[in-house]
Amino acid sequence: MARIKPDRPDENLTFESAMSQIDQIVRKLEGNSLGLDAALGEYAKAVEHVQFCQQQLAGARRKIEKLRGITKSGQAVTETWEDDSEDADEDLEDDEDIDEDE
Repeated sequence: MARIKPDRPDENLTFESAMSQIDQIVRKLEGNSLGLDAALGEYAKAVEHVQFCQQQLAGARRKIEKLRGITKSGQAVTETWEDDSEDADEDLEDDEDIDEDE
């Protein structure tokens, strides 16, 4: 059996188009109309697209900040997505400038 080398995802690939291509590949595989080599090739493409999507989601997660509140002076109080510690809640409560009524 020949070794299948998956295509590299297109440099202009977006998250949405990668997800759409994964969906199309899944439909092809579920249709049982592909031979073994073709199915393995399609599977390899899907894996590449899944990895691309995971990288895109990880990058987006790093950019997201949680809005924790607004100070009286109008400053946003944020924390990074991964920061779910209880210490962060205590810091928010200790900030005198935060207006909880807004």
